[in-house]
Amino acid sequence: MADETDFLDLYTRLRLEPGCSLAEFKQAYRRHVAQWHPDRRADGHADALAARRLQRLTRQYGAAMEFHRRHGRLPGGAPLPGVAVATPEPAAAIEDGTPATTVIADTESLPRRPLGTWWWLAIGAIGVAVLAWSLMPAASESDAEDNAEAAIVRTTGVPAANSAFAVSGPLSLGMSEDEVIALEGEPTQRADGRWEYGPSWVRFDNHAVSDWYSSPLRGLHSESPRPRH
Repeated sequence: MADETDFLDLYTRLRLEPGCSLAEFKQAYRRHVAQWHPDRRADGHADALAARRLQRLTRQYGAAMEFHRRHGRLPGGAPLPGVAVATPEPAAAIEDGTPATTVIADTESLPRRPLGTWWWLAIGAIGVAVLAWSLMPAASESDAEDNAEAAIVRTTGVPAANSAFAVSGPLSLGMSEDEVIALEGEPTQRADGRWEYGPSWVRFDNHAVSDWYSSPLRGLHSESPRPRH
């Protein structure tokens, strides 16, 4: 649990400061994932070490993104300015028939208190839930269709019903690059006929799918981790 919420360790590994922007944070995470991808390790021991580092990094990243979703900032970043807290007076304080006034406290002038143990435990539990969700089995065929449609809308802005590359099935050998984009979305990196989706990747030969690897940390929409030739 402590590993997943050790955000200082996360920033150190990504070579960032706690006050960095969300775009810098995401870019550094993707670069680190590409660097420690198991396929880039030379031997079995290094491959196992890379997998462990990726798992830990993924847990910490998931907890940090959940923190950003809940608070509008990354862990350790400055709070949003201009946020006020309304504190109504208790009814017993009303005297001589005059209604009690509402006190508005500017959070910028209030001392910041460190987060308690229970709060960190709650953040850690959210990180575990995010990791468990990412390791769930592949979605059903209907879910895969919904995901493919969402990917097409995200990358092209056109609903799947009106797109020339609507894909209803899982990833398969011989698929074109456009069909892969419709199914998986834009890759995080392209290099030498290989598209990377975090720790997963797809390889092309003459612009057609010839191989892939679906990692449990970020699975592709495929029926198996590697193609069945």
